[in-house]
Amino acid sequence: MSTRQSALTVHAVHLDVKVASRWEAVAHLGAELERTGAAHTGYAGSLVARERRFSTYLGHGIAVPHALHTHDYLLTGEGMVFARFTAPIPWDDEEVSIAVAVAAPASAQVEILCRLTATFLNPGHLDTLATSADPTAIARILQHT
Repeated sequence: MSTRQSALTVHAVHLDVKVASRWEAVAHLGAELERTGAAHTGYAGSLVARERRFSTYLGHGIAVPHALHTHDYLLTGEGMVFARFTAPIPWDDEEVSIAVAVAAPASAQVEILCRLTATFLNPGHLDTLATSADPTAIARILQHT
């Protein structure tokens, strides 16, 4: 695994997101990636299609939606959108409170997901992501992923 030199852009941090389902959450995150310019129109649909093939639930109430490699052409760069939900939402047989949608080409996804997982394993970072009211503090953690 190579060491990536550039940090991912944190396009948006959304606290207190109210959604009723995993599908609503993934659609919200995908729309935000499109709205902020991380990806072109249609990328949200790719996140949903990827989620339908295989769950992006990581554990500990966290999911990391990302798109199908066949839709890399919709990307404008690499980045992410963070969402913390007002209440945990059903995700397979689990519940998710935090989701981080990743916009990155397939060639970079494994490394990015590994780095995000390492971030989530840091108790201090996880606590900040789960409880902080400061979007800047959350973005700072994710930016150094």
